[in-house]
Amino acid sequence: MNSTMLIVDDAPEVHKLVRFHLDGEGIDIHSAFNGEQGILEAATLRPSLILLDVDMPGMDGFEVCRNLKSKPPTHALPIIFLTADSSQHSHIRGLNLGAADYMNKAFKPEELRARVRAALRLKSEIEKLAMVDGMTGLWNKTYMDLHLASHLSHSRRTNRPLACAVADIDNLKHINRNHGRTVGDRVLRAVGHILASQGRLEDTTGYLVNGKFIKLLPGIDGAGAGSLADRARVEIEKQLLEVDGVRVNATCSFGIADTHSGSESSLLDRADAALLSAKHAGRNRVSAIETKSRKINVRAAA
Repeated sequence: MNSTMLIVDDAPEVHKLVRFHLDGEGIDIHSAFNGEQGILEAATLRPSLILLDVDMPGMDGFEVCRNLKSKPPTHALPIIFLTADSSQHSHIRGLNLGAADYMNKAFKPEELRARVRAALRLKSEIEKLAMVDGMTGLWNKTYMDLHLASHLSHSRRTNRPLACAVADIDNLKHINRNHGRTVGDRVLRAVGHILASQGRLEDTTGYLVNGKFIKLLPGIDGAGAGSLADRARVEIEKQLLEVDGVRVNATCSFGIADTHSGSESSLLDRADAALLSAKHAGRNRVSAIETKSRKINVRAAA
């Protein structure tokens, strides 16, 4: 998806110049010619980057920036100030208001491209970090919720199955209590690594909370997801007998559901119900909602 940029400047020639120099950068550029219009466009468009003139009649760039940074929908939008004023005081004022960068209007084309690329790259990295779990390095719940909605929509349009596997570490509380959180955290990371390594590139693995993981498997039904989950279960049991010389005997229970086994909107709920059945059946098991009967089938550990 192309990045979007909003230019807020009262001089039409600046818009033309910026568009000319950024041609071929893959940026969808929008224009506003005064501060009030810029605020409205920013709230509607939510651009990847705003190029904002300081010296505009009426509401100047500083006031526009202050307004945008004061509202949650536009607070995180990166802003590069454009100005003919090269004074340090002006630069400091803009940066103190939350601008990402400052550029003189007498810019060179390569400078413009470099600063815009850097701002877009930084925004992309920040967004990525905001959706990555710091403990496991996997996608977090926010990302997985968005990804699940996208996959469900694609599954509905193409009539291809989508399977959801949820996994829960069976004895994490026991490990934390008996061996400390440091060991427990290493178990979490190791389980996450094993789950992420099982499957295909198009599969997505995330960490939810309290030792619970999720894996989305597009194009795979419940039976295929169950087989993958059982391989992961065996690897976890085999690899996590010990962690750093500490005997932990970590295991996981799995719940499986797919889009052919019930309502799409309850895919995760049904996988959770299957997980609960695996727990009740003795843990270290894979439990799946059967496609036709919608009954829960529990695959016991060997």
